[in-house]
Amino acid sequence: MSLRVRGAIARHEFRVMRDDPSTIVFVLLMPLLMTALMKGLFAAALTAEGVEGANGSEFAVPGMAVAFAAFGAGFAGFSFFRDHGWGTWDRLRATQATSVDLMFGKMMPAVAVSVVQLGLLFVLGGPLFGLEVSGSAAAIALVLVVLALSLNAFGLAITAVSRTMQQLNALGSVGGFAMAMIGGAMIPVAVMPDWAQAIAPLMPTYWAMRALESVILKGSGLVEILPQVLVLAAFGVAFALVAAAKFRFDETKAYYG
Repeated sequence: MSLRVRGAIARHEFRVMRDDPSTIVFVLLMPLLMTALMKGLFAAALTAEGVEGANGSEFAVPGMAVAFAAFGAGFAGFSFFRDHGWGTWDRLRATQATSVDLMFGKMMPAVAVSVVQLGLLFVLGGPLFGLEVSGSAAAIALVLVVLALSLNAFGLAITAVSRTMQQLNALGSVGGFAMAMIGGAMIPVAVMPDWAQAIAPLMPTYWAMRALESVILKGSGLVEILPQVLVLAAFGVAFALVAAAKFRFDETKAYYG
């Protein structure tokens, strides 16, 4: 295992992302647009729940940040399929890079993009939408980092079990939609049907939203949100174990079929 090799792979992935502006549009501009559109709706929902003086950003900012991070969870897997499509996977395997180097090198940029996306939405949430955080900024940062790691571990897991790009797209879309909707990032869990409320805790996004809402609305710090963070981390570990058990680096993946 080599940090230099992992860094070289990561730099290549960053260059590919830089050359594709759609990534920036999806991870930053779309969540900002959705936050602006949904803020008023969430203001009414928070007021109905008894939150005084809410302007809607208290749910809209974390909700859209978490939702779009979940929607993009499968993006990390595209780089593996892309190399198979470009015919560069075998050349990568022939280098001194180990399987661990390849996995880390390709995942680090995806995790970094997720962290930046989540963090920027919170940074811009104040000046653009009037978001006021009553709790610890360090607690929010911890939640965002653990969430990014967990979601990208999910992306690696579905990459491991997918043989074709279509399978990856399907699993990523369904999984991301379920985590965003049922996990309470797009709709407050309190207004969901009973059956949805019952299964919401099965989504990692549910625990991220609980922690973020606690920090924003209740003034919680690191100690108070630690239980939710530990559950969120457990999801990440479970996804990583699935990826480790199912990933076959000598397996051919179909980029188009």
